[in-house]
Amino acid sequence: MNEQLNRRAVNAARRLFVIKPMDTFVRDLRYACRSLVKMGGAAVVAILTLALGIGATTTMFSVVYAMLLRPPPFANPDRLVILFNTSVTPRDGLQRLRWSMPNITELERATRSFESVGSFTGPLFTISGRGDPEHVDGETVSRGYFQALRVSPIAGRLFSIEEGAASGSQPVAIISARLWKRMLAGDPSAVGRALIVNDVPLTIVGILPEGFAGLSGKAELWIPPPMAARLYYSEYLTTPQNFISVIARLKDGVSVRQANAELTAIGGRFVGNGSAPETVWGATAVPLQEARVDPMLRQGAVMLFAAAGCVLLVACVNVAGLLLARARIRQREIAVRLAMGAGQRRLVQQLLTEGLLMAILAGVCGTVLAWWGIGIFARTAPAAIASGRNNYAAIGTPGAPSLDAGVLLFALVVALGTTVLFALVPALAASRPDLVTALKCDDRGGGRGGRSLSILVVSEVAIACLLLTASGLLVESFARIQNKRTGFVSDDVLTFWVRPPGSRYPSTSGPATVDRLLSRIQAVPGVESAAVNRCVPFSGCSRTTLFLPNGAVDRMNAPAVGRHYISADYFRTLGIPIITGRTFTEQDREPAPAVAMVNATFARKYFPGQSPLGKRVRFGDSGDDWITVIAVVGDSRNVGLHELPTPLLYLPYHRFPLPFMAFAIRSAAPITTISSLARAVIKNADADLPVDKIQTLGDVLKESVAQPRFRTLLFSAFAFMAVILASVGVYGLISYSVTQRTREIGIRMALGAQTRQVMLPVLREGLTLALGGIAIGLAGSLATSRAQRLSLRHRLNRSADVLPRGAPAAGSRGSGIVYPIAART
Repeated sequence: MNEQLNRRAVNAARRLFVIKPMDTFVRDLRYACRSLVKMGGAAVVAILTLALGIGATTTMFSVVYAMLLRPPPFANPDRLVILFNTSVTPRDGLQRLRWSMPNITELERATRSFESVGSFTGPLFTISGRGDPEHVDGETVSRGYFQALRVSPIAGRLFSIEEGAASGSQPVAIISARLWKRMLAGDPSAVGRALIVNDVPLTIVGILPEGFAGLSGKAELWIPPPMAARLYYSEYLTTPQNFISVIARLKDGVSVRQANAELTAIGGRFVGNGSAPETVWGATAVPLQEARVDPMLRQGAVMLFAAAGCVLLVACVNVAGLLLARARIRQREIAVRLAMGAGQRRLVQQLLTEGLLMAILAGVCGTVLAWWGIGIFARTAPAAIASGRNNYAAIGTPGAPSLDAGVLLFALVVALGTTVLFALVPALAASRPDLVTALKCDDRGGGRGGRSLSILVVSEVAIACLLLTASGLLVESFARIQNKRTGFVSDDVLTFWVRPPGSRYPSTSGPATVDRLLSRIQAVPGVESAAVNRCVPFSGCSRTTLFLPNGAVDRMNAPAVGRHYISADYFRTLGIPIITGRTFTEQDREPAPAVAMVNATFARKYFPGQSPLGKRVRFGDSGDDWITVIAVVGDSRNVGLHELPTPLLYLPYHRFPLPFMAFAIRSAAPITTISSLARAVIKNADADLPVDKIQTLGDVLKESVAQPRFRTLLFSAFAFMAVILASVGVYGLISYSVTQRTREIGIRMALGAQTRQVMLPVLREGLTLALGGIAIGLAGSLATSRAQRLSLRHRLNRSADVLPRGAPAAGSRGSGIVYPIAART
């Protein structure tokens, strides 16, 4: 008996809480389908409008998610931290720096908070012996690096203790699955075979899993630190320069705060190179998820995401206005149903179901648009848009933007959220009509248009105006950047890098190697002039502290200036004028006294009102050797088009001992012809010496503005979408208003009103709403612009004249720097 009662109770509960609600929902869904079909083109426009907003927002969320939210692809990534050596000075404040190997050794010995500590740098290797030599991105890592990331090989093993020790000299390497398949055709017997890296045969001891590319996100080959001293930088293990990054895994139960407390206690042991007496040295741990993101890139991604969100908001406002207008047309029907006993809650539920169906259809279409948009974004966006970096050490984004589970969940939440945003207000408004007035209305709705529709239209016009104004500011800023003079000629100038391996080219072979290659290139038919520099414009170059005689600049406040190592024809090749003085000659080679050339900004800043010729200067690591200025050259923008020219010091390339240099060739011949001839010359000089990053200065210039160009175009596209949607919204309101007043207009026309008299009130209503929205949008734009300008000024003040100590060591690979759109100058 009790069992039957229980069964009846369960069945009754099921009918009450499951079957009846589902039956009601199915009936509402059928009714919603009939209503959408009845709406016809209006429903299609509403769904496509929402789909456009959802697609744009989801696409940009995929970028933000990849950059800021997606966890790194390592086990328990929340336990991973990047360790920084820190310095505090009165001039520079707190700076996060990388490490020297001696300090890393002390760090590993002194800390107890970490389960494992690993060092890493990101050099560029040359693999030869398998056809043409090929550059491969790699990492020099300690044994603790793989332990911290908890990665295991799919074949072979990781580095042993002996191979990673400072005294180790075993020529070993670990390769990625991608390199294994591409270069070794997935040979199962690859472990134990030799790979010629920088002219040194390295034995492959392990193959890492598919998809693993290290913290840089692009590494294909790993070597232990002792091999770095043999392959590309002989002082890797001993130099006091801070150029090595450190990753660590916290022990179970140890928090970041506790680890930082320990690092603070022992931080005084990690003294950096060439520090002033008042410098306070220390160390700090920063979670990997935080350290890998560049704040400037974060700001750009969030800005684009906000713009896409505004498009979605305008779309929601548009559809809300459409549903509100439709609800007013149906108010007699709703009033009749309420008068016959229908509940308000039941009516709201039915109207919300219509909105939910519309949102689901729009969500599906928007997801398809997002899938398409993400693909286009991945193909067209500059690489720097979706990448991260910490200080000097590049930490790659854990995967490109994609339509993965997190992004799909976001699309679902947005679709459901838009239902509440655009359907709830019309549903509530429609379910509370004035019954007497509503029952007197005909099927066209009658009555007044309503203040709610006007507020919606004004708000979407304001949002569109805000986006359009911001887009105009970005376009103006980008136009200013492009119109600025570079100070050099970019047409018909070809640039490329040559990086001879340190294993075969000693650290003192630079001048002789460059002499040999440069003379052969200058002899190529069609070459008007050729030169070398330690860097090419906009690629980042060395900076150094500057000292003047007679204590004009004291050691405590020594400024930072750019330092370039060039050949005599560099200025001729790039079209930079020599204002006064002479260029370098063969008589300036050692043991002759050191000489230098400076740019006009240098001369104005450090020798105001006087000729700099014959003046002496000294830079930070030149010891007691003073350098005589022999010329002043024109200013050029070497950091970026948005940056003002900075003080630059030019020295003869034969004063730089290492052989890797950037070559610049000026020729009237086709670029493809000159590039082929240059490759042939380098190959004839050394068949295993690859030519890297061969491109024109014009291409370099385009790359330097690729990010602001892309961001400006994308933001402008969002603004254009918002304007179109706002225009549709204004049109819809005016159309609804005219429909509501059809009887009134007909009577007025019958009584003799002219067409102009009928049209003016309609136009006045539309213009009033549009102007109101524009006024609000402009006010918001002014406030936003002022806040952005103050924020940018604050960041520029914090970063001005700061020279990071421990610049990348000679032989290490310099990292590119990404700059935001500049403020007006």
